[in-house]
Amino acid sequence: MRSQDLQSLVLALVLLAPVAYLAAGEETSPSTRDTEIGLSKTSVFDVPSPDPVPATGGDPGDQPVLPRFFDGSPPVIPHGIADFLPITRQEHLCLDCHEPDEGAERVEGEPTPIPHSHLTDLRADPETVGDQVVGARYFCVTCHVPKGAVSPLVKNRFER
Repeated sequence: MRSQDLQSLVLALVLLAPVAYLAAGEETSPSTRDTEIGLSKTSVFDVPSPDPVPATGGDPGDQPVLPRFFDGSPPVIPHGIADFLPITRQEHLCLDCHEPDEGAERVEGEPTPIPHSHLTDLRADPETVGDQVVGARYFCVTCHVPKGAVSPLVKNRFER
């Protein structure tokens, strides 16, 4: 074998020795199983069906208006909504009771009128208040949810 070939072989062995040592490893640390991470504690390949959330509140008008969690948060719906869904272009039962009323303020015991912000197209014409709910605000349950009888999924230390 020529001297140059021998030098190349020695160099290759020197460079590969640490790789072989690390690959063999005396002990490998156990990896975290996918069932031990996340909130659901199931395999990431499973598609679990969540338990139905029992709604609270009963019929409209049975419960008082619930406090908001923070300034600017959407109000929580204080009544059940199963009978009002789905919301479609042809049928929107929320509007039957919460129809916006020009200059109307919240009256105790009466449905809360839809605010003027829901009649304003904030993208196309933010200065104009229309006479009907704009498309981006049409589906109430995108932002507003009924109160559910559930405990928090994660601990929350948020204070008002």
